[in-house]
Amino acid sequence: MTRERTKLWYLKNLDIFSHMRDDEHRMIDRYSRMKEVRKGEILYFQGSSDNSIYILKKGAVKITKLTPQGKEIILDIFKGGTIFGEMAVVESQERDESAVVIEDGLICIMNKTDFDSLLDMVPGLSLRITKMIGLRRWKIENKLLDLLYNTVEERLAKTFLNLLDDFGVPHKRGYLLKIKLTHRDLADLIASTRETVTATLGKMKSRGLIDFDGRYILIPSPDAIRDFLDEA
Repeated sequence: MTRERTKLWYLKNLDIFSHMRDDEHRMIDRYSRMKEVRKGEILYFQGSSDNSIYILKKGAVKITKLTPQGKEIILDIFKGGTIFGEMAVVESQERDESAVVIEDGLICIMNKTDFDSLLDMVPGLSLRITKMIGLRRWKIENKLLDLLYNTVEERLAKTFLNLLDDFGVPHKRGYLLKIKLTHRDLADLIASTRETVTATLGKMKSRGLIDFDGRYILIPSPDAIRDFLDEA
């Protein structure tokens, strides 16, 4: 399979573009450029004037935000098959978050002008983008409420359930989160400290809520985590 065919294949298999015709997929292919990305690469900074749209084909990217106190919080982690940087479509202003690669992968990049043209030409795409923006804002609002009112253990438990949706794979002992996250990453996801996260992970392991398989987190029973949250 050639590089260009691979690019087109990825585009056709994104949920948000799944309703489009072949000629419309080729339009995205023509307007976008594909790029290999490496772990640690910063795609855009908070405060930058970047107004591109990014399509993550494979790999993983974290979306982060600096608080006024200078602490980094991870707002979300995206897997392959995700579009992000979408606020450039509706707002011409500085980025209010950063995007950092956490697993090597491939991305497509489109500038705002070309993406605006695509929205005009493809029926229903604008509505899909609007719904996606609304869902992501809802997720962030709920995350902020969790940070205010839930314990570290509850926040970690909810984080693991959310990550299962995108990164969970069946395992002989339950489900494996197929993404390598450091204790610092987990701390940034729940606005805690690395030391507190390390201690809490040990507590959750002793209760049978989680386990480890090498550098990956193992969830023996998602239902057990849900029961824990219901009882909290």
